[in-house]
Amino acid sequence: MSDLYAPPKSQVSEDVISIKEPNVIWKIFFVVYVLLNLVTAPFLIMSFIGEDYLEIDLNAGLQDYLDSLIEWVMLIGMFGYAFSKRIGGRVLWKIALAGYVVWFVLYAFILPFVFGVFPFNEPPALDWTLAIDLLFTLGIAQALYLYSYSSHHLWREQ
Repeated sequence: MSDLYAPPKSQVSEDVISIKEPNVIWKIFFVVYVLLNLVTAPFLIMSFIGEDYLEIDLNAGLQDYLDSLIEWVMLIGMFGYAFSKRIGGRVLWKIALAGYVVWFVLYAFILPFVFGVFPFNEPPALDWTLAIDLLFTLGIAQALYLYSYSSHHLWREQ
């Protein structure tokens, strides 16, 4: 007689279970976000060295350089998710996700509207540019969430 309290046996082997990979949209989103960050990099560099080759009055502050650094670190996690690569550890990206959300709220809302510290020393405008920034931030946050919480196949011990 069989054990009545034993869990049922599955007929599916571990090798047959399908692994859900990120779709192509995440790869396209990653490339677009890298290109946007590459476009802003020369402006930050020109602001840092004090040169104004394009006659654009751009005065980046410490928070702008920190924001750029944080964006590039988040792009590493985005790359890991979009291309199913194991980078760092799962706990690292969970902490990075929380830090990224806190930083965005601080940089986009609290610093300008509460303390008067503006990104690039420009007063913020509540228009479509803030909405685009919010959409990209939500996209990165979702990718980091899926990477750190839902990509079990990447974080299993090999």
